[in-house]
Amino acid sequence: MKYSRWPLVLAAIALCMLLAPPMNADAASQSAPSDQKHKNAATSAAKKSSGDTDTRKSKREKASEKSASSSHSSRSKRDKAESRSKSKQRNSSSKQAASIDADRRDSTDSRDIWLKRAQESEIMTGKASWYGRDFHGGPTARGNDYDMYTFTAAHRTLPMGTVVRVTDQENGKSVMVCVTDRGPFVRGRVIDLSFAAAQQIDIGNRGVSRVELEVVSDESGTPLKPDEAFFVRYNAAQSDEKIGPYRAFADAAAMHEALRQVHPEAEVVIDQSR
Repeated sequence: MKYSRWPLVLAAIALCMLLAPPMNADAASQSAPSDQKHKNAATSAAKKSSGDTDTRKSKREKASEKSASSSHSSRSKRDKAESRSKSKQRNSSSKQAASIDADRRDSTDSRDIWLKRAQESEIMTGKASWYGRDFHGGPTARGNDYDMYTFTAAHRTLPMGTVVRVTDQENGKSVMVCVTDRGPFVRGRVIDLSFAAAQQIDIGNRGVSRVELEVVSDESGTPLKPDEAFFVRYNAAQSDEKIGPYRAFADAAAMHEALRQVHPEAEVVIDQSR
């Protein structure tokens, strides 16, 4: 009885030995999927990390490309704007040059026309009158206020700014006046003088006198003849003196106005500039 148990023990041991490898195999098989899962998870994480890295790189590259494109576009816009600005400046300069050339041509044409008219004496003889206190300070056709003490005149057709030499046919005295107004509108009269101009040729008391007109400048007050200029003449102790030359009548008139305070007899004349 004592030894009859050994076969059973041996059989149990053998059975245990037989059952042990499959359990290890099962454990190994169970461990293998777990390891595979870990490997897969690691691979997936690596791929995801790589993908995220690639995505970030792609985003950075796109942002860089976008920035470069924007910078290029901005430069292109600035270049176009500068090109348009330069083109406008060139066009403006061309227009200004053309306008200056046109003005020069018009001025030359005008000077030629008035020189021809002056040489042909298309003029102009007729009666001169004057206007004074009733109109003093009122507006003129040129736009400035009328000053009866300056040497100006009204004419129906001569351009504003034209300088005319008015000579009294009775006493031979003459005066230079600048056209700043329109008139006279009385039949037979050719010019209306300011009070100061009328006084210089002694028609202030007569009111009306027969005169002849000679155009000596263009509408800018520049002498028609290139070798002539305006001077201010006055009586000095020994002889007549002249100040000048002035190519613009306005400059001579300003000097005349200043000199009259000391020399009331001073007058503007036109003469050879050399």
